[in-house]
Amino acid sequence: MEVSDELFHLQVPGETQGEAAPAGKKTVETVKAAERIMEALELYREETRKMEEHKYACEHAGKELPPPKPNPILVAFGNVSPSRHVLDVIRKVRSSELEVSLLVLPFPYIPELLKLFNSYIQQGLEVELVCRCLFFLLKIHFGQISSNQMLLSVIDELRTNTLSKVRQIRDVMGFNSAALQFLQREIESKEDVTFFAGGYRPAEGEEEEEEEEGASRPDHRLNHNVS
Repeated sequence: MEVSDELFHLQVPGETQGEAAPAGKKTVETVKAAERIMEALELYREETRKMEEHKYACEHAGKELPPPKPNPILVAFGNVSPSRHVLDVIRKVRSSELEVSLLVLPFPYIPELLKLFNSYIQQGLEVELVCRCLFFLLKIHFGQISSNQMLLSVIDELRTNTLSKVRQIRDVMGFNSAALQFLQREIESKEDVTFFAGGYRPAEGEEEEEEEEGASRPDHRLNHNVS
């Protein structure tokens, strides 16, 4: 797949000069990662089409028909669903190569990817990774996405679901943080030591007691008299 080098030196809309920008160097790894994402999306489309045809055939026959055989690739990865396979492929891309790999994707793949992102966020799957990909794609394709009437409803759902899920995760993290702080205070009050402040620190008086014990401890070294 030939990709223009100009794509890798464009300033992303919404970013200012000097702001930390995604890596802009095309490598064999980033191109291969983009190809794997596109292949996973193509597989998802094909499997979705097969399931829709099966559903239509069942309705037309008036009975439940045997489901179509899953793709061998999905079977090889443990009979995962087509949508989960796309997420797994994205998750395996190196963090330093993720933005460039997404930048390579042609726009016709983006609408399908946005719909999948909405599903992932609703299910709470890899929310941090999905949000990172989502925000980057919205930046670089803002003009095309905002002018596409069919995507407006998807973007609206993404906005609602993303805010809701991020708030939920933030609340859970806040609760866990408060619980850890409570446990820290409980342990410190019971054990009379301080944790998480440069390691273990002896309580007042404990260090003096250790010094006194060391001073009063007899010297067990043997004195060898040479006759």
